[in-house]
Amino acid sequence: MKVVVVGGTGFVGQGILQVLVKDKTLELHSLSRGGKRSHSVAGVTYQRVDLKQMGAWQVLLNEADWVIDCVGILWPDRKRQLNYQNASIQPGKQIITTIKTSETKFLFISANAGPPAYLKTKRAVEKYARQVLGKRAYVVYPGLIYDRTKKSTYYLGKILHVITALPGLKRYRPVERKILAQAIEKILQGETSEFEMFRK
Repeated sequence: MKVVVVGGTGFVGQGILQVLVKDKTLELHSLSRGGKRSHSVAGVTYQRVDLKQMGAWQVLLNEADWVIDCVGILWPDRKRQLNYQNASIQPGKQIITTIKTSETKFLFISANAGPPAYLKTKRAVEKYARQVLGKRAYVVYPGLIYDRTKKSTYYLGKILHVITALPGLKRYRPVERKILAQAIEKILQGETSEFEMFRK
C-alpha cells in the first residue's frame, strides 16, 4: 500500500511516519517544502515540492492508496508571510482537487479544539474534502498533540490530561503523538478510530 504524507517533515507528519515505517508492507512518501532533513525517518522517500506548482507530485498522489494531509499552521506568521489561507486552506484544497478523479483516499488531520480562526480553517478544508471526495474523505479530530521531543507541548499535554476529566473540558482532548499515529494506522488498514468522532 502506497501512503503519501503531505507535511511529513513537520511535528505531526514525522510522528505518523515514525509509526508507519514499522509496517514493511507500506511504501511511504513525504512531500514538504523543505524535503529531506537530518532527522528524517529512514525508509521514507522524501520529496521537496511546492504545491502551488504542477509537478510529479501530482502523479504520486493519484497513484497512492492514501494521502494524509498534515499541512497547516496554528498561528499566522507575518514575517514568513504565512496565513491560514496560503498555509492551510490552499494546500489542502490543492491536494483534494489533485486526487478528485482518482481512487486515492484522503485523511485530514483536523482539530477538536483551538483558536476560533484556526478551527474555521480546519472546517473549511473538511467541508471541501467531503464535497469533492465524498466517502473517500476521512477526518480525525485530535486536541493538543504532544510528545517528549517537543517540551512546549509535552507538559501542557500532561496537564490537560488531568483537567479534561472535568465537565466541559473533554473537547480539548490531548493526545500523545504516537497514540494519534497508531490510530491513523488503524484507519489506513480499514478500522475505525475514536478520533474520527468530534468530541463536544
